[in-house]
Amino acid sequence: MPRYTLPLRNNATPDAPASVSRHVPFYCVHEAAAVAWKRALVEACGDLLDPVTQTAVVNVVSNFGRELFTGAADVDVTLDRIGTTSLTFLITLYQDGVQAAELTVVLVHLDSSRVNSTRWSPEQIAAFEALRDARAVA
Repeated sequence: MPRYTLPLRNNATPDAPASVSRHVPFYCVHEAAAVAWKRALVEACGDLLDPVTQTAVVNVVSNFGRELFTGAADVDVTLDRIGTTSLTFLITLYQDGVQAAELTVVLVHLDSSRVNSTRWSPEQIAAFEALRDARAVA
């Protein structure tokens, strides 16, 4: 399973008090999770898949066990399920060695119209399986 260290940021105004400017809102955590799963897909698939133009997020479930603050976070990306036209990722965020959040993200593979789902190719599935199996080695 890939692990990335990513910066967490927020969109606080410059005059916000420290208690606000250090807090990372949920949507900024979702953005960091997206950076992580996209990176994992690009590393696993190379030219076989463009996650930006060939996938869409269709479901996100997020659970926060503690507050996240601006600064570095370790992000584990686990490919949990490979479907005919979709993928399910489990994204776990840690800060200071403590698990702070867990997200489940479902992506669907889109055809060129970006309207209809389409099956993964055998080459894409092989790349996904290698990514999924990497968790046993890590």
